[in-house]
Amino acid sequence: MISPEVTPDIPIANLETISYDKLLEADSQEIAKLVENCKSLGFFYLNLTGTARRVLDDSNSVFRVMEDYFDQPLNAKLEDARQSVTHGYTPIGTYTGAKKGEKDCYETLKVSHAEMKIHDPQLPATVKTHMNLFENFIFGSHTIVIKLLESLSTGLGLAGEQRFEKRHCDDVPSRTTMVLFRYPRQLTEGGGIGHNMHTDIGSLTLLFCRDYGLQILSPSTNQWGFVIPKPGHAVINVGDSLRFLSGHQLASCVHRVLPITERQEHNRYSIAYFLRPDDNVIYVDSKGRQLSARTWHDEKYETFREPHERQEKDAILTGGMERNGVFV
Repeated sequence: MISPEVTPDIPIANLETISYDKLLEADSQEIAKLVENCKSLGFFYLNLTGTARRVLDDSNSVFRVMEDYFDQPLNAKLEDARQSVTHGYTPIGTYTGAKKGEKDCYETLKVSHAEMKIHDPQLPATVKTHMNLFENFIFGSHTIVIKLLESLSTGLGLAGEQRFEKRHCDDVPSRTTMVLFRYPRQLTEGGGIGHNMHTDIGSLTLLFCRDYGLQILSPSTNQWGFVIPKPGHAVINVGDSLRFLSGHQLASCVHRVLPITERQEHNRYSIAYFLRPDDNVIYVDSKGRQLSARTWHDEKYETFREPHERQEKDAILTGGMERNGVFV
């Protein structure tokens, strides 16, 4: 495990830092900086060391819980499998990996915002045991990403029902979900690797990670760069749905996850909160089709399972932002 204070000799992605506290204060310069970043790269650090410190602390506690969870035998984890892309456990090798011809090498546990609100009886036992922690973390994360939407709406001059937060209502079904990821240590080469390149399906992603592995494709150079884990900060990125809702003004950046060496040399963990629009929201996608946010979500998840050859024939995986590793 490489300390975030030590930068390895690898290509690095340069990300801007946005202050969450300044957005809470409606600081016009910070809002303008946020909008400009989301129009160009769509990836940035969010400083959470002030008002949102509780979410940072909760993320550290979630990391400890998920280490114990993923260390369980596979049969125990499969008890939480619900054949769902928004709920429960998904094993390694379910989707196409980051290298051609190979499967992925990560496992996940998903808890949706909706099932947490009602304390769904099917919640995993680990979540039930730590209910207060997961409630605080999920609802705290939700508050942060909604504030980002409000700031973007203000910065873009949106009003009334056109504001982004109006398409993300608590009382309307959506695919908004927290996902816990483990990329397990690989003792030998082979057996799949990483997380294939893609753009995120939803509106905004709030990501906590302690280790290197996340790479973004630079729109200006078409080169991959690793994101430095930054203590006290989350990594935020714009997803397809927010790009479509903005009339394609905002950028949904292509990214992937790979180890910095030939194989994953230690267990790598990350926590993502995926904010997605209300299921019934209608927008125009990268193909010019008018469709619902739910339809885009379901179509894209099916694409994650397709072999590389089929993925390359359809730009849905990268949201129409990329062709053959080059931005379009």
